[in-house]
Amino acid sequence: MSKDLIIWAIGLWIIVFLLAGQAVATVLLGAGIVGIFLWVGPGVFNGILAQDAFYTASTYTLSIIPLYLFMAQLLLKGGVIVDLYRVGHRLAGYRRFPLGVATLLTGGLLGAVSGSGTASAAALATLAGPELQRVGYTRPFSVALTAIAGSLSVIIPPSLLIMIYGSLTEVPIGHLFIGSIGPAVLCMLVYVGCLYFLGDIDEEAAARSALSVAEQRGEGATPRAVSAFLFVIILMFVVFGGIYGGVVTVGEAGALGAFAAFVGMVAMGRVGFRDIAAALVDSVKVTAMLLILMIAAQIFSRFMSFSRLPTELLHFAEPLVANPTMLILVLMLGLFIAGTFLEEVTTIVLAIPIIMPMVQAAGVDVIWFGVMTCFVISLGLLTPPVGLVAFSAATAARTPAGPVFRPCMVFSSIAAFVVVIAMMTFPEIATWLPSHLN
Repeated sequence: MSKDLIIWAIGLWIIVFLLAGQAVATVLLGAGIVGIFLWVGPGVFNGILAQDAFYTASTYTLSIIPLYLFMAQLLLKGGVIVDLYRVGHRLAGYRRFPLGVATLLTGGLLGAVSGSGTASAAALATLAGPELQRVGYTRPFSVALTAIAGSLSVIIPPSLLIMIYGSLTEVPIGHLFIGSIGPAVLCMLVYVGCLYFLGDIDEEAAARSALSVAEQRGEGATPRAVSAFLFVIILMFVVFGGIYGGVVTVGEAGALGAFAAFVGMVAMGRVGFRDIAAALVDSVKVTAMLLILMIAAQIFSRFMSFSRLPTELLHFAEPLVANPTMLILVLMLGLFIAGTFLEEVTTIVLAIPIIMPMVQAAGVDVIWFGVMTCFVISLGLLTPPVGLVAFSAATAARTPAGPVFRPCMVFSSIAAFVVVIAMMTFPEIATWLPSHLN
């Protein structure tokens, strides 16, 4: 079989099985094994597959993922996220715009501890959606706002997507965490501005359903909720303050955060033995899923290295490599389109091994590119035809997806215009803090 025919056959393999609904890890693993067999022959398997699988599973950067997941799961099992929203509701004074801002902030924190934009958007849609309606936002806009808040999890550390990017590119994850803070804050400010000027308000519904001030205060944050809020703030300060201050590595910070969350949740009586066991099981499940996906991606990358496909693509893209700005714009457009169809981890695992040679040849800062990539993928998750985060929020709230997509598209388009231009004009937004990391 000719080399060109093998490449086309493997490409068709991936497309057909993805459209058939097969798991991405299974598709990549099968494509990699079949591609290597056709390209080199069966003799190469003895010295490559086991070695690649072991190397990927034992990579230090991946070992920190279960630590952050366990910390997140303990906070979720302890009901901390609900208390965070209650405190935010109380601080907002039960007013419409401040409550919308509190939803965005809570969504960012929820995503930061859950690591999944889809899951955080679904949870927030059921928790915050009715409250947003009660203060006067329309139902589709309320659900859309929870989806927008959930999408922030992709760029707010400790984002799983950032960890995966760091593992694939061998870029220090601590630098990526710190570098994402500036763009995440800028994106959140853009969303707050959009909320203020473009909020879809139903004044009649607000007037009919508004509670009295006394009734609202009666539902306010309890001391238990306030203590949970303070605990999360201290926990985030310890973890990320330790990383930025050079006191601990990102792996040590994950272990410290998991231990502090365990002690705090037990001391406050928020988790029992069953909750701890469930948190461990859920953390192992997600970690195993990610490890299998990474092993499959490594096997597929091995096939691409045999086929020299990235090198051929690099030669084909030489005009773009000579113009880094145009290269970045083309790559960001491609990642955005992929994000509208695929889940965020799938998008980055499929794309990074192919496009990184071009990025490195163009001399683009890999930290800046990683943060920009995660941001653009977060926008794709809000955009049809699939838009997984927006669709997840609409499904959880039992609301038609069409009206939910419209505000999401407006917010994401404005954020794309402002943040992308700002980051390309001032790369220091993503690179200044990592350059000062000890």
